Amino acid sequence: MEDISVEIQRQKGGPSPLPHLKQVWVNFCKALLVEATWYHNGHIPTLEDYLHNGWTSSSGPLLSLHVIFGLTNENLHLCKTCQEIIYHTSLIIRLCNDQGTSTAELERGDVASSIICYMQEENVSEDVAREHIESIILNSWKKINYHFNSLSTSHRKIIKHVINEARMAYVMYHSGDGFGVQDGETQDQVLINLVEPII
Repeated sequence: MEDISVEIQRQKGGPSPLPHLKQVWVNFCKALLVEATWYHNGHIPTLEDYLHNGWTSSSGPLLSLHVIFGLTNENLHLCKTCQEIIYHTSLIIRLCNDQGTSTAELERGDVASSIICYMQEENVSEDVAREHIESIILNSWKKINYHFNSLSTSHRKIIKHVINEARMAYVMYHSGDGFGVQDGETQDQVLINLVEPII
């Protein structure tokens, strides 16, 4: 983190981003610890509690802060201006991950996903829970679009990179766990979307 901070400061100037980058890592680790505690205790939280922690454990805030600090020197102002976009982007990352990995995690006995939390809380089937999670994702996209359209053009140029984190979550998890199980389909999607030129 110190090396990254020095490089950002060298390229962008201004005060050191190190305290902010360290704090976002601390928050990420604490969120993972909460999930580990739930798992160790066999606790399945409410969906609200899960999402309150899960948007941070998704790594969305961590990725977003690195993107913002790496692209602009008005980083703190932009982070505060775009808190809602960062939150909803992170929520989409978490929920797309859950949709893609929930079945395998349930079979392995891993920590509960949003789907499992909602199934237990509302006593509904997995299909109903998945539909509910999808509605939360769609609502988050609406909120991202609303807040994005209220930004200045210069801020939109930076924040589109944050929003792309949520788009990438769709690519990685639309057919299962494309991050943890890197099969041919995931590899093809990454190549098509990120590497191969558009002709």
